[in-house]
Amino acid sequence: MFNGIEKNNLYLSTSEAARNKTIKKELDKDAFLQLLVTQLKYQDPTSPLDNKELIAQMSQLSTTEQIMNMSKSFQGMVDSQVSLQKMQASSLIGKSAVVEANTVQLTQGVSENFTYNLEKDSVISIEIQNADGKTVYSENLGTVKKGVSTYLWNGRDNSGTNMPDGEYEVKLYRYENGKKTEVSGLRGGKVEAVQFIDKEFYVLIDGKRYPVKSIKEISNIA
Repeated sequence: MFNGIEKNNLYLSTSEAARNKTIKKELDKDAFLQLLVTQLKYQDPTSPLDNKELIAQMSQLSTTEQIMNMSKSFQGMVDSQVSLQKMQASSLIGKSAVVEANTVQLTQGVSENFTYNLEKDSVISIEIQNADGKTVYSENLGTVKKGVSTYLWNGRDNSGTNMPDGEYEVKLYRYENGKKTEVSGLRGGKVEAVQFIDKEFYVLIDGKRYPVKSIKEISNIA
C-alpha cells in the first residue's frame, strides 16, 4: 500500500494511463497530476493524505510545470539562435573569403601553391603527407621573411619519384627558441554556398567545404 492506495489499483491505473499515451522520456505535468488524482481517489478514508504532504506534492507539481515551461522557452531560444545564425551565415554567399587550408591538390604531377602568413621572420620546414598520413616529402626552407609567402611542391617524394595525383596534407612548422609550432595555410576564393551539417556551419569555396570558424577574412571583393 502506498499512501493508502492498494498497489494493484495504483498499478492498473498507471498502466492504463501508459497505454493511452505515447511513451515519454520524463514525467510531465499531466502525468504527475493524474498520479496525484489517483492517489487521492484511492486513499484510505481512515487515514487521508496529510495536508502538508498534499501541499508538498502540489508544490512539486508547480515546480515540474515551471521547469517544463523553462525548458520549452530555452529550446525556443536555441531554435531562434540557430535560425539567426543561418541567416547570418547565408549573407556570406557571394563574398570573398580567406580560410585556413592545409592541403594541396596534385593534378597531372602539378601541385597547387601553398600559401601561408608569418607574423615575423621565422625558420621554416615543410612536410607533405599522403592520404594515409605518411610523410612523402620534407624540406627545410630556412629563414622566411614575415608576411604572406607561397610554396610550390614539385610533386615528388624524397627519393625523386613522381607521386600520384590526389589531395595531400601540408604540415608547415616554424621554429623559435627550440620550440616547433605549426603554421596554418591560407586559401582564398568566393563563397559559393553555406551548409549546415551536424550543427556546424560550413562554406563552400571552389567546390571544397571549410568550417565557418576557419574563416580568417571576409570582403565584398568579387
